[in-house]
Amino acid sequence: NKVHLSTMFNQKDQQRIFCLHNSSPCREQTRFACNKIIDTSLRSLYQIWDKMGIEEGQKKARGDTAVTHVKNLMQHMITEEEALMNQVAKTIDEFTEKLDQLCNELSLPHIKLSGGLTMVQKEKILRSKVETMAKEKKDRMTKYDTLHSRDQHLSEALSTTPYYIPSEKVPTLEQLRELEKHVGQLQTERDKRFTEFKTIKKRILELCSMMESEPDTSFGCELICEDDDSFLLSTKNMESLKNLHDVLVKKDQSMKAEADQLWERLRALWNRLETPTTDREGFEKNLKGHGAKVLSALKTQIEACQLLKFQNMRKFVDGIRKELIFWWDKCYFSKEQRAVFKAFNEEECTDELLYIHEKELESVRQYYMTHKDMLDKVTHREELFNSMIAFEVKASDPNRFFCDRGGKLLQEEKARKKLLKELPKVEEEVTEVIQKWEHDNEKNFLIDGMRFPEYMKYKWENFQLQKEQQKQLRLKAKAKQTEDEMLYGSKSVSQTPVKRRLPPTATPVKTPLKTRKMNDMTKTSNKLPNNNRYQHGLMTHSPATRQPLSVQKTPINKIKKKSVRLSKRASVKRYNNRKSKDLITHTFVNEEDHGSTSVASHGSYNDFAVSSL
Repeated sequence: NKVHLSTMFNQKDQQRIFCLHNSSPCREQTRFACNKIIDTSLRSLYQIWDKMGIEEGQKKARGDTAVTHVKNLMQHMITEEEALMNQVAKTIDEFTEKLDQLCNELSLPHIKLSGGLTMVQKEKILRSKVETMAKEKKDRMTKYDTLHSRDQHLSEALSTTPYYIPSEKVPTLEQLRELEKHVGQLQTERDKRFTEFKTIKKRILELCSMMESEPDTSFGCELICEDDDSFLLSTKNMESLKNLHDVLVKKDQSMKAEADQLWERLRALWNRLETPTTDREGFEKNLKGHGAKVLSALKTQIEACQLLKFQNMRKFVDGIRKELIFWWDKCYFSKEQRAVFKAFNEEECTDELLYIHEKELESVRQYYMTHKDMLDKVTHREELFNSMIAFEVKASDPNRFFCDRGGKLLQEEKARKKLLKELPKVEEEVTEVIQKWEHDNEKNFLIDGMRFPEYMKYKWENFQLQKEQQKQLRLKAKAKQTEDEMLYGSKSVSQTPVKRRLPPTATPVKTPLKTRKMNDMTKTSNKLPNNNRYQHGLMTHSPATRQPLSVQKTPINKIKKKSVRLSKRASVKRYNNRKSKDLITHTFVNEEDHGSTSVASHGSYNDFAVSSL
């Protein structure tokens, strides 16, 4: 029966089993396992059939049924496996096609599988590649969507064109990098413009607050009312913002200049009207800045002062004349230039005279403002020149060495050297500026009626002349002093400060013993006769002129010997010229009031007559 069942397999099945047997050990093991199972099953079936007593014909029929069943089962299995194989092949084709599509979309080279791979290996590799590339596509699209959204938002805020990438294609890595770079630039530009916008808007609000007014354009009103984040940071809007800021700055400067002019006019009116300081301070205290309200108040006050001006014509004319002198001095006008304005000396005050003076004052002011840079430089040069003269005056003072405290002389010397270095540079700079102006305008720029080089030469010559005159005066004074010393003897002046007198309540300097000796000496001197005061041509001190011992005296031995010899020679000369008179020798005493040495006065003529007898 077993042999019968085996022969029931068709020839094709046997060949297939043989091929499987010859191709793989695994397949051989499967075949043996199937044969074992079939043999065991057939043995069990026939045992059952034998026990049941089934005839041979029925056994044959039942065996055929079993063979058919096994055959159908195997055929079904084969069919399923063939379907699975076909499905794998189809999957490979699909993955291959999808992989090629992803390579095209991602702009990547196509993948070619190496030969010798089974269907399962191919399917596995292709599946992995497709999943990887699909993830790459998804990541690119996600990144693109994020960057594209930001690009749209920033482009709308800046009113620029978004970065173009075809929507039907997957962006390449290079395109994504360019888009990311573009978005970064837009973000930087947006932050920059937003910061600039906030700064300019803040300045605009400050200007509006200072001017006490609002912008008169729709753009300016929207700028003030709208929120910062809603402002469109386009190039056009930023230009409009800057233009608005420039307009407001010019308007602010204009209002400030107008306020300065109004204040100047008002203060000039106050000065001419001699308005009290309290009234001025009270008005100025309530007006700060240069807003519209301030300008209106100034104009109102000026109008009120204008009414008073015509009631005080003389004060106004005199006030304007003082201002003219001030501005003439600032402009360095010469006497000839000032004399051109003949109305300056007229006495009759009329509206026309006042108008002429105001017009002349405005003309001089305009001249100063036109040449302000050059005049300021000339003024700076004059300040340095006057400082140099002041240093020269100090240097010619011999007593400065006795008043040096805290290194004052050293500081003055450093300042003088610095000034002497700076003055030539300033003079050269002023000369260049004025010469350039003269070359551009083809006319002379006069300082005190002279061209600047001539004016500077005149100042230096005058300075040198004054120095020479002072030198000659000092020489004459010294020569006169020498002549007086030859005639009357030298005057010893102590440069050392004397001791300060003590107040009456202070502790006495003299001891009782010294005081007693002093009193004894005074009594003795009082007993001497008056005739003994003049002996040998010398004049002694009287008790009334004697100074206390506590006061410092200049000893006789400090008188220079040279002065004594000169005095004797002068005395001899006078004796020869004046034989009818005797020589009176002068001596030196200390003044009681000042504590310094001075020349004593001559004795009276009666005393001289008594002593000669």
